[in-house]
Amino acid sequence: MGFLVAIAGSIVIGWQDFQISGLALFGDILALIAAGIITAYFFIGQHVRKRLSLIPYSVISYGSSTLLLGLFALYQQTPFFNYSVQTWWSFIGLAVIATILGQTIFNWLLKWLSTSIISMSILGETIGTCILAYLILDEVISLQQGMGIVLILIGLALFLLQNRNKE
Repeated sequence: MGFLVAIAGSIVIGWQDFQISGLALFGDILALIAAGIITAYFFIGQHVRKRLSLIPYSVISYGSSTLLLGLFALYQQTPFFNYSVQTWWSFIGLAVIATILGQTIFNWLLKWLSTSIISMSILGETIGTCILAYLILDEVISLQQGMGIVLILIGLALFLLQNRNKE
């Protein structure tokens, strides 16, 4: 039940994209595909982390991702250099904060928590994104987005409480 409520909250937040443009909808489809890929990553990681400690697992994960993305960039003929200083700071921020801190925490938790709990917790990123956009970019959180945030929080709480009661 909690899963369904949280997903409903995500739909409420994203519903506006259906009315904006096909490009926004395409972005939502890409996000859905990415969610499927990260869930598969967590399922595989949960089994691997039982036998492999955090640092080697993270190095293998990040190293293989770097290699694949580098090959893809070469294939797309995307330049590796000649970016502005601000862009480099963004790259560094994404590498350090999102990957090394954020993703490594998920990798660490894979040893002790179920994949479903970790995957569901990622729905909280939507909430964080809305809040950061409000604080940093002066974006407005619409009533619809606010309702979606509340639904996600309720759904996450229900999901976590249901899982806690099963243990």
